[in-house]
Amino acid sequence: MVTKEYKQIGCMDVDPSVGCAFQVRAETEEELSRLCSEHGKFVHNMDMATMSPDMIAKFKAAVKTVKVEV
Repeated sequence: MVTKEYKQIGCMDVDPSVGCAFQVRAETEEELSRLCSEHGKFVHNMDMATMSPDMIAKFKAAVKTVKVEV
């Protein structure tokens, strides 16, 4: 097995009050942002292009780097 680093974030990491258990990992922050954007659009009716600077800062601060054995 090989250990790889992934970026990870979940809705509860950004705003626990939403009660959404969505969590995602991706190899790059760009891919992570794309996946979160799709989730936000279809589940929370949010558009990352119109998110407030405060929410964008929360999102960026909540991104973690995790090690995964693949």
